[in-house]
Amino acid sequence: MANATPAQQQKRNVYLTGFSKFDSIVENATTHIVNAIAEGASLTVAVVLEVSAEGRLLGNARPIAKKAEEPDRPCVFLRMGVDADSTKFSLEYNLADFRTPDERGWVAQNVVINADEDDALKTMLPLDEMLADLERVNANARISTDPGRYICNYVYFHSLHWVKTQDANHYALFLHVPEFELIPMDEQVQFVRRVIELVAALD
Repeated sequence: MANATPAQQQKRNVYLTGFSKFDSIVENATTHIVNAIAEGASLTVAVVLEVSAEGRLLGNARPIAKKAEEPDRPCVFLRMGVDADSTKFSLEYNLADFRTPDERGWVAQNVVINADEDDALKTMLPLDEMLADLERVNANARISTDPGRYICNYVYFHSLHWVKTQDANHYALFLHVPEFELIPMDEQVQFVRRVIELVAALD
């Protein structure tokens, strides 16, 4: 990737989040991935969030946003969620209309996430270049334009909105991963580690 440097030359803080259980996914793959790489050298923060619209704004989500606002260096929010219907890693490019109740029982239908914002926001990361690099780690990767209508979409929208409102050159990315039955945990951890290296080294 042209504008990336080795991981030891970290230029950005990386805030990694996964999700806890939701709906039929009791063992969320992203919980295990976050825990496996929580001590990574290129990570600033690594936490598992409750799967709820309310929970995203409460508890352990607040310290992350507060820390990201500190005048340190630009950051990247790397959000992860499980796509039970996919066999690939999906780099998500973005109404909150969630098909499934969240862990607090809330179901949103035709809900505007932020009335003052565009209907859709997109990441400004160089996804094509990132994908070319990541495919050397695992060929089962793609760029997606549909992060779904569940909490993943909600969290990604808020992350991109936060990035847009900041003066610094921040980024946000949502990565959907498959279940471990389709791509084993060790391969997924390796893939996510490479994503972290790439975004941490961006100018």
